[in-house]
Amino acid sequence: MAGKRFTVRSRDIRWREGRYGKRRRSPLLSRPPRPRPVLDVVIALVASLIAGGLVLCMAFLLLGSYGLPLHLGYGVILAGVTLCSLLMGPRDRGGVMITAGLALVWILGTASLYVVRDAIHLRPHEHRKPAAVVFGREPS
Repeated sequence: MAGKRFTVRSRDIRWREGRYGKRRRSPLLSRPPRPRPVLDVVIALVASLIAGGLVLCMAFLLLGSYGLPLHLGYGVILAGVTLCSLLMGPRDRGGVMITAGLALVWILGTASLYVVRDAIHLRPHEHRKPAAVVFGREPS
């Protein structure tokens, strides 16, 4: 009288309770995403321009603090960023495009800053001496 005490009779051994359709496909069988070269180029150029802008801000700080010419500070810092991106960055298509964009921004930015180097001047504000502080007097 005591038969098999298996709760799920007449079903496959691999059957599990739960929602139907939860089967997972093997990642090897799924297709890789379609390449979008235009989108990759746009993303690489935007990332390179943002990096160039940040380096330009650092070059302005070096100009104001140490009097280092703007084209020299910009060129040295962005050359270091480009070299680090080439050595430590990923070797896939996106990483190579970002490195190429950084190199393009480095060359064009340094050349343009070198051309306009005579027009770049940091002048202090027209504060010649601090205002005199007078205690005990009301302003008139």
